[in-house]
Amino acid sequence: MKMLKAERQDKILEILSLENKIIASELSVRLEVSEDTIRRDIKELDQRGLLKKVHSGAVKNGPLKEDFDARIDLNLEEKIRLAKKGAELIKPGSVILIDDGTTNYQVIKQLDKHMRCTVITNSIPIILLLRDYPNIDVITLGGNLYKSSMATYGYEVIKQLELLHPDLYFMGIYCMSSEVGISHSSMEECQLKQKMLSVSYQTAALVTKEKIGSVSNYVICKTGDITYLITDSDQ
Repeated sequence: MKMLKAERQDKILEILSLENKIIASELSVRLEVSEDTIRRDIKELDQRGLLKKVHSGAVKNGPLKEDFDARIDLNLEEKIRLAKKGAELIKPGSVILIDDGTTNYQVIKQLDKHMRCTVITNSIPIILLLRDYPNIDVITLGGNLYKSSMATYGYEVIKQLELLHPDLYFMGIYCMSSEVGISHSSMEECQLKQKMLSVSYQTAALVTKEKIGSVSNYVICKTGDITYLITDSDQ
């Protein structure tokens, strides 16, 4: 029996949720409709903000951008697992750059409080957390405060980064897909992450499952530009 349009579009969203990506030509065979029909469905779903249309088909939208406090306990067990792997990359005496994000926050929580190193950050919650780490020197990146993310951005932060060359940068991830790479919904945050990437010797990214296969509007870099890409699939 032929699917109704609404049923077909619900099925498209269900497949996308499970597989992170859909190819229009393949999906037309699976659903027994023309590729043009699938592409029209994808276009409509994209216009409704339910997925992100790409050349070959569609990928997931990035997660909603919520306040730091609203995200801190979301997928907490997964974030802690990833953070423990990330913390193993931090060596005594090293200089670490870490931007805002609740998974990055968990990286600092996994550190030995007696470790000696330097942490550079634009994240207010991470700065406050580091008060309890007596041997870690903290360099704060000052700029315009974005209250929702509790982090600083802007020209002042970019200029400070030009004087720095950290050993390892922990990049907070908003969206990641094999087709597009690492992307973000904010141009300003995208530009800041690009700068942080460019001044650092190596870069690590901790990616929770809901961000894998998703795409947003501003591309930071390709996944191949990340030195250490840590996901739950590495368990």
